[in-house]
Amino acid sequence: MKKRMDKFAHVIEIIGGIGILIMTLTVLLQVIMRYVFNSPLTWTEELARYLFIYLTFIGGGLLVYQRGHLFVEVIFNNLPDKVRKGIQIFIDAIVCGFSVYLLISAKTLMGIASGSYSTAMHIPMEYISFSVLLGAVLIILFSVCNIYEDLKNLKKDKEGSQ
Repeated sequence: MKKRMDKFAHVIEIIGGIGILIMTLTVLLQVIMRYVFNSPLTWTEELARYLFIYLTFIGGGLLVYQRGHLFVEVIFNNLPDKVRKGIQIFIDAIVCGFSVYLLISAKTLMGIASGSYSTAMHIPMEYISFSVLLGAVLIILFSVCNIYEDLKNLKKDKEGSQ
């Protein structure tokens, strides 16, 4: 399971990298059009904003998988190994629970956004609200994977110490 999740996370990283590249090129295009040709484009700022929103939620999921979110390492790393693993499982469970709430809220948000369109690009706003739902699903998936791996490793440690 770990290998599959690593491959999936790698695909998400590639998608995120492509998104950052497109966002950077879009902003660069806007700067060139505005300051060199004195003819700004109406859609570039909106596209960059929506890409940033998607990248934020996709990146949040990846950070959960890689355990890259901020925490107090000085305290955490000085705890006994069993306590540290227990706290990590507890933190992952809290993140997963919050993400379930976020998933429900995102579904409601998509319903509210239904029927409205973005100003410049005329994209249905449900597509933009979908980024929250996508991020919540990724966070739940990666949290459950982390909890599974932690429990599996905890079981191995118990069997190894006996």
